[in-house]
Amino acid sequence: GNIIQILASIPEFLRKPMMRNRINDFFTLDHEDRVEMIKSVIEVLPSMDMNIVARLFKTWLELLYEFGYEKRVSLFKIYAMLLADNPSILARINLEPLADTFNSLQQEIKVSIAADIKQVIDNLDADKRMLLIKNLPKYALDAIGYK
Repeated sequence: GNIIQILASIPEFLRKPMMRNRINDFFTLDHEDRVEMIKSVIEVLPSMDMNIVARLFKTWLELLYEFGYEKRVSLFKIYAMLLADNPSILARINLEPLADTFNSLQQEIKVSIAADIKQVIDNLDADKRMLLIKNLPKYALDAIGYK
């Protein structure tokens, strides 16, 4: 939580390279460590000011776009699985600032990332997919064009 607040307060020209390095570090971890790291992020989100998180979310998505399809999808799969396994956490997170931020992305980035997220959701087993979709607010599903 503190790291998120600190990063959000840093100007973007400094924040972006710092986050790029952290994402690079993330992709060097083994799968279990990646899952644990994402789990800790998900657990702290309900206690965070989502307007602050939204500033980081935009930078994070722009950087993930640069990292390419395979890395994005591998990351989104972990988030989807963890959120499907813990759907109640979604009810405690105000996703509206994140959806607004997602909608503000450059069109190319937005379309690409939305397609990746939809693919990840579609590739979940039916029970997990339904749990996730049922617990995501309509505006969040609309942001990625999920019908």
